[in-house]
Amino acid sequence: MNFSQIKCFLAAAEYLSFTRAADSLFLSQPVLSRQIAAMEQELGIELFLREKKSVRLTQAGQIMEEGLRRLAREYESVLERATAAHLGFAGNLNIGIVEGQNICPPLSDALQAFHRKYPDIRINPSRHTMRNLRSALINGQIDVAFTARFVVDEADELEYREVGTVKTMLCVPKSHPLAGKENLSLDDFRNDRFLTLPEEESRHVARIAERMKAQNIKTLLAPDIGTLALWVEAGYGIATMSENHALRHHPDFVFLSLPELADVVEVVAWRRGHANPTLASFIEQFPSLK
Repeated sequence: MNFSQIKCFLAAAEYLSFTRAADSLFLSQPVLSRQIAAMEQELGIELFLREKKSVRLTQAGQIMEEGLRRLAREYESVLERATAAHLGFAGNLNIGIVEGQNICPPLSDALQAFHRKYPDIRINPSRHTMRNLRSALINGQIDVAFTARFVVDEADELEYREVGTVKTMLCVPKSHPLAGKENLSLDDFRNDRFLTLPEEESRHVARIAERMKAQNIKTLLAPDIGTLALWVEAGYGIATMSENHALRHHPDFVFLSLPELADVVEVVAWRRGHANPTLASFIEQFPSLK
């Protein structure tokens, strides 16, 4: 039994006339009759009582009509949802961001605009270390990432679009003697211990760490960005962080601007040859820097 047979059967059950049913489906009456006869033969069930000038459903035919009409409605609904997903108007989009980062513009603006335009697309956000974020993109665990350019710019499997800039700042306890000072430089903190990251986790932070070592500033290597933030809170040392890091809103810490700390380019990144049709619609919500 195929869907063409089901359509013929349901039309005949509605009109109780093979001729009118065939006209409604733009078929000839013999074609419709053969479709229904083939369906009856396959099922081994008589669906219509054929009289000289009319047809009527058998009791079995009435039961089949009720069930198949419900099935047809479900089929149409499934087909509509599948078509919307294929065209990028429905489905799921998995978005990754770096641990500890607040959702701020331009990401927050893009998410709000995207939801207004595509309310049937479900957004699944997740947080990752910088290294794991890159791997999750390459392996297809997430569809898109909002992150710093240096996290993804050396991965040949990935593409990205520059969408903003963010300041790198120094996070220190509010009780630090320099917390309220201005016109500071890294050299003013040579008596502090800096928490840094491995180069494979963040080349940007690793370069800052090398500069500190060159100035004989003490450093302590944290394994990833999440651990680094916990160590800052635990008082193990001070660290450079994005101005959008959650610790900026912590009452016990302040973020300081230093001339040596350059701005970072933010990007929305994805895997080359991605298969999720919703991705292009999401990327369009970001203003491009270029």
